[in-house]
Amino acid sequence: MILDKKLLIEKGYLTFNLKDLNENLFNEFKKELTKEYLRSRIATLRVDSIVLEENLSKLKEIQDKFKVKCDERLEVLSSINKTTKAMNKYHGKLDILKEVDKYITSIDYSRTENMYGGQAWMYGRFPESYYSYNNLIESLYLQTVTELYKEEIINHEEFKPKSLKDARFSNVPHISAGTDITLYVKDNYISGHADGIDGTRLCVLLMYLNDDWESGYGGEIVVNEEITIPPLFGNIVILDFTENNIEHEVPKVINENFERFAIIKFFYK
Repeated sequence: MILDKKLLIEKGYLTFNLKDLNENLFNEFKKELTKEYLRSRIATLRVDSIVLEENLSKLKEIQDKFKVKCDERLEVLSSINKTTKAMNKYHGKLDILKEVDKYITSIDYSRTENMYGGQAWMYGRFPESYYSYNNLIESLYLQTVTELYKEEIINHEEFKPKSLKDARFSNVPHISAGTDITLYVKDNYISGHADGIDGTRLCVLLMYLNDDWESGYGGEIVVNEEITIPPLFGNIVILDFTENNIEHEVPKVINENFERFAIIKFFYK
């Protein structure tokens, strides 16, 4: 059984490939979500970095140097070691964001010293105005999350199939709302973490969108230090939050030319 709720609760995670659940839906995703389209949606770079005092001015000049907008959050880690943690979001076009990321990598003490403890990745919001794309996302969520959590769902209206027109003219969002497209390029990663206990949250679903990944490229997700799921097209990972708080991480992407795409959404009751 693919959608094994008992196993999900017992282990805290469930992983399978969409092709094994619904081959037609798998093929539709491959047809519609091209690399060109996915690249066009990326608009934000999220980076948590550790910067030495002598490089702080370089960090602050990024907005002017690359002409990007920045949501800046700085926190002094140590006045003795003179280090600052920067938890920033940069907004711009993908090609520019890649250059910003390379620039930050060169001054990020945590990455140059091979120390984890942060994150670096890009994302963009899945549009809610294109029916064909949202119909795919809706079908995916209704056949997975809705089936697994039908007993826990309180906001039943959000989890019912509906047209985008119906969603726009009601206070109930379309189930695809809040879906992000994520991108990891060379040296991007997320260090080991757990997302925390939240009584209103059901789960998070991630599905990979790559058919060009090979062993050694990096960018897998490691769950609970016991299973590693490669970023191959259709591979789905669901982490349960109703009774679990599973640690997970994404090791660095190693290959220079690999772009690791996925869709991700957190679900609430």
